[in-house]
Amino acid sequence: MKKTVIALVAAATFAPALSVAQDKKAKKASYQTPNYGMAGCGLGSTVFGKNNSMGPQLSAATTNNTFFPGSYPITTGTSNCSDGVEGSAGTFRMESETFISVNLGTLNKEAAQGEGDHLRSLAEIVGCGADEQFTTFASVTQTGHTEIFSDAVPANVATRLIDKVKQDETLQNCVRGQ
Repeated sequence: MKKTVIALVAAATFAPALSVAQDKKAKKASYQTPNYGMAGCGLGSTVFGKNNSMGPQLSAATTNNTFFPGSYPITTGTSNCSDGVEGSAGTFRMESETFISVNLGTLNKEAAQGEGDHLRSLAEIVGCGADEQFTTFASVTQTGHTEIFSDAVPANVATRLIDKVKQDETLQNCVRGQ
């Protein structure tokens, strides 16, 4: 009887974490793999680590669901509940591609003009948002506009943009995550 109760409690605790881990694995991402095991992020992941064997992950899942509800570490980005190290190349790449994807038309226009609020925001995401850097950033995007925006694929635009920015002597050190 005790074994049955323990198994049911473990299954109820561990099953949601497994489905979250499976969902995360199913999504193809261009950023680094998470810093937690199959039990998901939370206090348990910091205590028991990334070892995906059943014992540590069961303990991690129990710890995650017992001590802090999942919303706290996810909302605050603590306990391994972020998709990479802040400022890492993967996080930077994801942020820049998302911003470019959402604002592609406006960025295309503003880059051709060499000015605009969206272009300034992109410069800040890239890491070149200081006033003296933005002027050069805007100039680089304006002169390289045809090449940077040669297609409408956000990942390609981001790659070409970063390549152009890194070619400029005054901007090459401001690029985040590189």
